[in-house]
This record gives sequence, structure tokens and C-alpha cells, in this order.
Amino acid sequence: MTVTQWTADALLTRYDEVRGHTERLAAPLSPEDQTVQSMPDVSPTKWHRAHVTWFFETFVLADNEAGFAPYQDQYWFLFNSYYEAVGPRYNRAERGVISRPGAHDVGRYRGNVDERFRTLVDGLDQGSLDKLAGTIELGFHHEQQHQELLLMDIKHVLSLNPLQPVYAGAPAERSEPDGLGWVDVEGGLVEIGHR
Repeated sequence: MTVTQWTADALLTRYDEVRGHTERLAAPLSPEDQTVQSMPDVSPTKWHRAHVTWFFETFVLADNEAGFAPYQDQYWFLFNSYYEAVGPRYNRAERGVISRPGAHDVGRYRGNVDERFRTLVDGLDQGSLDKLAGTIELGFHHEQQHQELLLMDIKHVLSLNPLQPVYAGAPAERSEPDGLGWVDVEGGLVEIGHR
């Protein structure tokens, strides 16, 4: 297994890339879009955004930030997913009824944790950074996993809307299929498959 040797600058650059991508994925969505849970196996977009923030707050800041205090005590319950060893969690099938905090408040939560994360990493010596880098890198991969889930989940949410909204951009022009008929092709013997 190859271990990446991170510098603080490289780690912060990667952090900003990964976290920024999540926000770009959420940008085309209204706050209402971000709250809907269309079935028990779908999580609202704002929940994904908050959960990955909870991950960095819980597994990076909690044990390493001087004078640590959670951004909001109830967020540890609301945005925990399956980390039962960390504490209780809110029922997955009911995430869509969490109307508050709203998408804007989740953005403020993300901003707060991001600022505290940057301060922490900027202040670490190389030895401390080396010890923490694996957990941070795991957080990157975890957030990228939730980026995929966010897209899958919002696709399901929007598919049930009778107005047929598109995730981003404009809907494609409706096309008409070509009429049925024969297509002339040059005949002959064609080998299919392999030997």
C-alpha cells in the first residue's frame, strides 16, 4: 500500500477541491429540492452535505482542535449515519422530515467546519499532520462517495416530480424516432464471435 506524504498546503487544496465539488453538485437545486426524501433508501441533498461535514467535525476536529465544541449539539444526532459507536443517530427513513436546519443553515455549518479545519491543518507540525492525514484522506473518499449518492438520490427525487424537472441545464428537445422500415445493407457472410 502506498502512503501519500501530504503537506498542509496540498491537503488544504485537496480538501477545497472535494468540498467545493459537493457544493457545485448541490448548486442547481433549490432548498426545497434539497429537503425531499422520495423513499427510505434516498437521502435528501442537504443531509448528504451535512453528513460529510459531520464526518470532518467528528473524526478530525473533535480530537484535534483545541477547545473543541461541536457547531451544534443536535447535528451530531441528525447527521450521524451508521457510526453507532459514535452515538445515536436519526432514523434514515425519516430524513426527509428534517425541515430544519434548512439548506442555507447546512451551508453555514459547512462553512464553519471548513474554516476550523483550515485553521487546524495550518497549525499542525509535520508529525501531527502525518498522523491525521490518513483520516482526512478517508474523509475525502467518504465525501466523494456521498457525491455519487447525492446524484443518484436527486435523480430519483426529480423523477417523481410530475413537472419532470431536470437536474441542471435545460431539458433536451423532444425527438421523434425514425419511421419503421427496412434498411438495405450489403449482404454476405459475416462471422460473429471469436474462436
